[in-house]
Amino acid sequence: MFSKFRFILKSIYVFFIMLSIESISFGGLVNVKLNGSLVLSGDVDVFEISDDNSRVVYRADQEKDEVYELYSVPITGGIPVKLNGSLVTSGDVEYFEISNDSSRVVYVADQEKDEVYELYSVLITGGIPVKLNGSLVTSGDVEYFEISDDSSRVVYRADQENNEVYELYSVPITGGARVKLNGSLVTSGDVVYFEISNDSSRVVYTADQVNDEVYELYSVPITGGTRVKLNGALVSGGDVSEYDFMISDNSSRVVYRADQEEDEVFELYSVQISGGTPVKLNGSLVSYGNVIEWGFEISNDSSRVVYVADQEEDEVYELYSVPITGGTPVKLNGSLVSDGDVIEWGFEISNDSSRVVYVADQEEDEVYELYSVPITGGTPVKLNGSLVSGGGLLDFRISDNSSRVVYMADQGINDRDELYSVPIAGGTPTKLNGSLVLGGDVWDFEISQDSSRVVYMADQGINDRDELYSVPIAGGTPTKLNGALVSGGDVTWFEISNDNRYVVYRADQDTYGVAELYVSYFSGTSVSNWIFYE
Repeated sequence: MFSKFRFILKSIYVFFIMLSIESISFGGLVNVKLNGSLVLSGDVDVFEISDDNSRVVYRADQEKDEVYELYSVPITGGIPVKLNGSLVTSGDVEYFEISNDSSRVVYVADQEKDEVYELYSVLITGGIPVKLNGSLVTSGDVEYFEISDDSSRVVYRADQENNEVYELYSVPITGGARVKLNGSLVTSGDVVYFEISNDSSRVVYTADQVNDEVYELYSVPITGGTRVKLNGALVSGGDVSEYDFMISDNSSRVVYRADQEEDEVFELYSVQISGGTPVKLNGSLVSYGNVIEWGFEISNDSSRVVYVADQEEDEVYELYSVPITGGTPVKLNGSLVSDGDVIEWGFEISNDSSRVVYVADQEEDEVYELYSVPITGGTPVKLNGSLVSGGGLLDFRISDNSSRVVYMADQGINDRDELYSVPIAGGTPTKLNGSLVLGGDVWDFEISQDSSRVVYMADQGINDRDELYSVPIAGGTPTKLNGALVSGGDVTWFEISNDNRYVVYRADQDTYGVAELYVSYFSGTSVSNWIFYE
C-alpha cells in the first residue's frame, strides 16, 4: 500500500496530468506526455507498446544525462516506474523486449559491471529484476536474445563460458535453470544467429559447430535435447548463409539459402524443422545466377515461398513462387524492359497469402513502379498511378486484412513524396495526405491493425516541421494527432497500439531539441472512429 505521503504526491501528480490533458485537448482528442521529468539534456530514446495495449515501455536518460534506463508507464498516462535495477557507474540499459503476454520486460544492461552486458527480466509494472544469464567468463557478454511466443522462455547468445566463443542458451523468463542448446563447438566455432519457432517448441540456429568457418543449420528443442542438422551435405567451400533462413508460421518447416551444391552458387532449400531430407525450391539457375541474399519470404499459411533470383539471365532479378515442399516455380513478374529488375527486397506477401505486391522497373528502366499478382501466378496489375517524369515508388505496405496497399511515391510532382492507397487487386489510387506546403513531404507511415486508418508523418503544414496525421485508409480528411509543437519541434517516431485506440509518438513537442514521449487518443473509441479536427 502507498504511504499517506506517497498517496498525496500521486494525487497531486494525477491532478496536474488531468490539467495537462484538458489544456491540450482538441475537439475530444487527448494528448498526454508519458515520460517523467527529464534531467537537463535528457531524452526519450526508444519505446514499445505492450501487446495488451495497457502500457508503454521506454528507454531514456531521464534522471542522469547519458545514463539510459528503462521505464514503464500506463498508455493513457500516469507515474512512470523504473524497471531496471541500480546501475553501476557508466552503466546503461542497452535494449529490451516485452513478452507477448505483456507481463514482463526482458532487457540487456551493464547493470552490475561497466561494459559487462547481462540479461534481466522484470515485471512490466515494476519489481525486482532477475538475472537470466549464468556467470560470465571474464570479458563475456550477452549479445542477443529472443522471447518465445508463449512468453515462457528466453533464448540468448553469449560468450558465457569462454571469451569470444558465442553459444546458445535457454532459460525460463522468470529465472531458473539454464540449458545450453548448441552442441560442442569446434575450436574457434560459434553460434551466429537463431530463431524460435512460433509454437515455442524449437530453436533453429546457424553455427560453425563441426568445422571452423563452415556454417550449418541446426534445430533443437527449446528446453534442450537432441540437436539435428537441417542442411544437406555441403560442397567444399559451401555454407548455409548465416542469417538467411526462416521458419514457417506453422512451425513445420525451415527455408534456408546455401551454396550447398556448388561453391558460391546460392540456392533455396526447404526442410522439416525436426530434420529430414532438404528439397531445393528454386529452378535451375543460369551460369552465375543466385537466389539473392534475404530475398525470400514464406506465406502466412505456410504453403508457398516467394523468392527473387537471377534464375534465367545473369544479373536480371525476377520474382518466383513455389510450394514450400517443392515443385515447379512460377514466375510472378511481367516481362521486363531491357535492364529492368524486380527490386531485390521490394516485395511483400498479403496476410491472406493470396497475392504478392512487388516493385520493379518493369516497363521503363530505372522507373520503379508497384505491381500486384496472385501468389500462384497470373497477370500482374500496376497499382500506382501515372508517374511524373523523374518520379518513382519509395515504400509500400499491405493492410492486415489484405484489401489495400498504401504506398509513398513522388507520383504527381517530382521530389514531392506523397501517400496513396489503392485496392490490392488494382483500381484508382487515392491520395491520403493533405495538401503539402512547398517543400513538404510524407516521411513515414503505418497502417492500423484493423486496416481502417493510416497514420503518417509529414511536414504538411510547415516546411521541415514533421507532424503526425491520421486518415481513413480509403481516403478522407486527415486529422493531426500531435499537440502544438514548439518552434523547431518535430515528431520523429510513432507506433499504433494493437487495439487501434492509441498512437504513441516521440517528439520535441514542448522543448526544442528535447525528445519526449506522448500519446494521442479519443477516450472510449478506436482509431477507426476518431473524430476529425483541424
